[in-house]
Formats: sequence, structure tokens, C-alpha cells
Amino acid sequence: MKLDLKTAIFAMATLAAPNLAQAEFLSIGSCPVGCAAYTWSAGIADVINKNVEGIEVTAEETKGYVANIALMQGGELEAAMATSLSSYEAYTATGNYAGTEPGKIMAWMAIAPVAMHIITLQDGPISSIEDLKGKRIGMGQPGGVSMLDANVMMGMIAGEDFEPFRVRLGDMVDMLSDGNIDAALWNGSFPLPPVIKLSAQRDMKLIPVTDAFFDELHAKYPPYFRLSIPGSTYEDVPADTPTYGLANGLVISADVPEERVYQMTKAIFEHLDTLAGVHPALGKISAETVLNGFGSPLHPGALRYYREINVPGIEEFVARTGG
Repeated sequence: MKLDLKTAIFAMATLAAPNLAQAEFLSIGSCPVGCAAYTWSAGIADVINKNVEGIEVTAEETKGYVANIALMQGGELEAAMATSLSSYEAYTATGNYAGTEPGKIMAWMAIAPVAMHIITLQDGPISSIEDLKGKRIGMGQPGGVSMLDANVMMGMIAGEDFEPFRVRLGDMVDMLSDGNIDAALWNGSFPLPPVIKLSAQRDMKLIPVTDAFFDELHAKYPPYFRLSIPGSTYEDVPADTPTYGLANGLVISADVPEERVYQMTKAIFEHLDTLAGVHPALGKISAETVLNGFGSPLHPGALRYYREINVPGIEEFVARTGG
């Protein structure tokens, strides 16, 4: 029997339909393009797509970590980058997420700490955190954790005596380079690509956070911890810069099947050498660091894999988090 073109196309579509139906789609929420978390999400998505059959993972640009949690709670994302503070509050429905449904968002893997960057130009008017008062300050875009962290910092330093510019990091460094703001604040994992770009174009510096300010901050907000941005992270900053930050990681919906999370976790850990070429922070993921900072339970699929590779302290973690 001779098939006409229309019949042949229908036959090919029918044969392809089962394969299409088997494909699963998963989105990882990140932050605006140019931020480290977007680079991480894209790299992780690529590794999973190349090594796990039957799944299509996409890195999604979002307004930031606060928005990510809201999108996950609304079922619009299956996974996302988040701080340890926001993931714990979301799982327990406390703090900023009081009144939401608990237990929906589970820990997956720690990536790297986020560090507060106070970025300015070497010939600018700012030499200390006290100098931020009365200045034009880039704060990060609404919906992002960095803006909330910047609000806390500037509220403690200057009250309302400053001019805020609530835009994403890439726009902030352009405005700083052009002289339209005096400093940019961003709580993110180093190195930040837009800051690398700024350092290549202008003489920049990072402002250190004093012990006195950190002690006051930590007393009010215990999840913040002390750390330094290592010297030479950025070309113009040869010495370590004392600052503070939060733990940073990947979270996933409790609704994603255990077997699927197990496969994705295994693929990521077996290709850490590839991910190291995407961003330096991804190359530092290891069995020794994967639980860092989390206070909420692991997804059962991740827990299964971590038990297989004998992650140090895994049973203590399970007992402490209750899952």
C-alpha cells in the first residue's frame, strides 16, 4: 500500500509520541543572567541533560532567591538556588514564610557560601562602611536575597540617609563604572562575573566589614557568619577582604520522585570535573561540603546517594534535621 505524505507524517508523529510523553521537564530557578547562580544552574542542567535519560532540565532566569522560593511554593519551579536561611524557613513555614505550607522544599546540595560584596571605585568617595551614609547605593533588584541583605546593612549604617538604586548586579556595576552610583552591594558567591568585568575596565576596590559592625549584625541576625573574600579573587584586590555571608545551596521540591533526584545527584557528583570548568565554586563541591549550612531535611533521592558514597556526618545530619 502506498502512503500519501499526510498519512506518513501522522504515522511518524504516532511513533514519536511515546518518547515525547516519557520526557520529564524540570526547571532550576537561579537569578538574573550574569550572576553566579545562573551560571551554576546552567552548568548543572547541562550535565544532567547529557547524563540522565528521559529528563530535560532548564536553568531559569529569575529575580533571585526570594522569588525562587515563592515560585517553588507555587509549583512553577521544581528546583532552585537558595540560601540556607530561606530554605529552612520555607521548609518549616517560619520567619519570612510563616503561613505557607511546610515541608514542600527540601535540601539537595550545598554549593558555596555567599559573601557580601561592597564594591566601589578606588578614586571614589567611599573608604569604609561608614562612608556609605548619604551616598548613592546599588542595592540589588526586588525579589532577590541581595536586596534584603543590602536593606539590613544600610538600615544599620545609615537609616534612611542614602539613595537606593534597586537594580540587578550587571546594571549596578555599569552604573558604578559610569559614575551614576557610589557603591554597589551584592551578597553572592565569588567570583562574580560582572565584578570581574568591572575590575578589568576600572580601578575598583572592595570595602571591608569591621568586627564591630559584624558583631552588631550577628547579634540581630544569627544566620549570618563571618568570612573573607580571598585576595586576588578580583584583579584589583590583592588582599583578603573581611566580610560576612550565608550558606548557599540547591533545593528541590518534595514532589520530584526519589529515583529521579537520585539519578540527577549521581550525575552531578560523577561530573564535578566538568562543572569545575563552568565556575570555580562548582569544582569545590565534595562529599565533605555537600551538607554545609543546611538545616532542613534532604530529599530522599539525594539522601540515598549520599549514603551510598558515605558522606561524612550523614546520619548525624539526618538525626538533626529529622529527615
